[in-house]
Amino acid sequence: KTFDKWWDESYDDMEDNERLKAISNLITELNKKSVIMGQIDSPLLKTSLESPKKLFKYLKDIKFDYIISSDLGRAFITAFLFAKELNLTHKLSFSKDLREINYGIYANKKKEEVKKNCPEYKADKKYIFSEGESFLKVQKRAIKFIQNLDEKSYKKNKNILLISHAGVIRTIQAYFNEDELNDVLDVKISHSYIGKIVINNSKLIDYKILNN
Repeated sequence: KTFDKWWDESYDDMEDNERLKAISNLITELNKKSVIMGQIDSPLLKTSLESPKKLFKYLKDIKFDYIISSDLGRAFITAFLFAKELNLTHKLSFSKDLREINYGIYANKKKEEVKKNCPEYKADKKYIFSEGESFLKVQKRAIKFIQNLDEKSYKKNKNILLISHAGVIRTIQAYFNEDELNDVLDVKISHSYIGKIVINNSKLIDYKILNN
């Protein structure tokens, strides 16, 4: 996965909105090797370091008030690169609620090996990976985080850039589309994916895929 870009383009006439734009972390060395990471980390590819400049055109006309990243290294570095391009390094923070799923004992293993030894992998939302967590838990913490944004230190009517991971994005997408989570766990998040999230009074009121 490289960038999954989320933004909203409407609802400017509504009051008390949180307008969220989100991207996924840049591609890493372990991504290229088809290794499952979850909550372990991996260095970004050197070619990834230039990607924010190439994609800056999608964000340059949006005035961001905050940038919030997963606290995993690959996401936080991605966030810093974007914050630097947007001159918002002073508005950058992080949250463990945006972390990728914890695959437990299957982290740092080849995908084919995991698929062979763990049939529940990306098939059972309730399956708790040994020493890890379930996709259902990931969905609950991600949605709760978004719903609670304006109950923390974030004021109303703000544009917020979120940096997270493909697994988290899938769970949010399923929630908004009212899809069965099991049916989308193995859906590929394309590099050209664009969508939007809008919050009103701490409630998730709109989600739409704009380009997939």
